[in-house]
Amino acid sequence: MALSIKKLIIVVAMFLLSGCYPINKTLQPASMITVQNESGEPLQDATVTLVSNAYPYGFEKTRMSIDTNYKGEAVFPKIKEWRVEALMIHGAEVYFWNWCVYKEGYFTYLTKNGSSKDFNRNATITMLPGASEPCPREFN
Repeated sequence: MALSIKKLIIVVAMFLLSGCYPINKTLQPASMITVQNESGEPLQDATVTLVSNAYPYGFEKTRMSIDTNYKGEAVFPKIKEWRVEALMIHGAEVYFWNWCVYKEGYFTYLTKNGSSKDFNRNATITMLPGASEPCPREFN
């Protein structure tokens, strides 16, 4: 038993000396968006995409798309992951999120958040009639 405690102490010491630490990182927050037309009626079958990006470089990490239900709602689950991060000059990996909503016959709705503080996890958006463009392939 003493040998396993020694091994544990050695592993912890190696992590601390290397600048590494474990963290349960939120890759995607639990969130919901309600999509409506300019009259306030729910828009069913709009494609809602939740895009996760991360600093230090702002590159896209993941995206999840869900079609709205009859109430115009799309609900996204929280996704967390245990990771080992290292202290670097540029800092730790910091996630932020953006919405893209596409429905034929409406202008595409797109946010340009640059931090997790700017992200609305319970958004209600109004789509206006107009030219539709699919969500961009990359959110950099």
